[in-house]
Amino acid sequence: MEDHENRSIPATETQAAQEANEAPQLDARGASRRRFTRAGAGAAGVILTLHSQPGMATYGNYGGICASPSGFMSIKTASHNPKNSCSYNHSYTYWRDNHKSWRSRCGTRPETRFNEVLAARNAYHGLKHFTLLQILQQSKEVRAIDRSFVALQCVTALLNARASRAAGIPSVLPEDKVVDIWDEFTIKGSYKPSGSARAWSGLEISAYLQTTFR
Repeated sequence: MEDHENRSIPATETQAAQEANEAPQLDARGASRRRFTRAGAGAAGVILTLHSQPGMATYGNYGGICASPSGFMSIKTASHNPKNSCSYNHSYTYWRDNHKSWRSRCGTRPETRFNEVLAARNAYHGLKHFTLLQILQQSKEVRAIDRSFVALQCVTALLNARASRAAGIPSVLPEDKVVDIWDEFTIKGSYKPSGSARAWSGLEISAYLQTTFR
């Protein structure tokens, strides 16, 4: 007769429960990535497809796609040039933790107001008086406004574009393109790159921008 009282819980179930309890809280980048991968169609599928392509260079957790929005949507390997286009690109944590080198690296002051470089309009009007460094530091007040981390990643992309320009390196995402992405998103609520069948949400924009960082 089978002993039901002494039956042990399967190891896989115990392990899963333990891992769930011990799972660390995601930072802004991790949360953005998790939400983005749940987005389903569109840019999410494109990123996952490109990440699986053989011969793609690898930068960070997003496969180092390193392409302009239109090049990203075309899925043409020839349009990607990580060595020349992303060599000076870093994540927001780099710029946040190395803000004392902003002036020498990209000619920008950490205390520059967000509204001096990107228009704080509509749902993002509340970011007007925050500094660029404060946007990267992601205080509770900033996160309450920048829920999809688009402002965070656009500031990062802008600093990367300026650093590349200062170093004389062509950028895959120059400053004027970063501004265009931000303007269209904050005016229309989405951004539609050339070659895309549909517009990208804030989370998809944020995830795309991370593909241009090392």
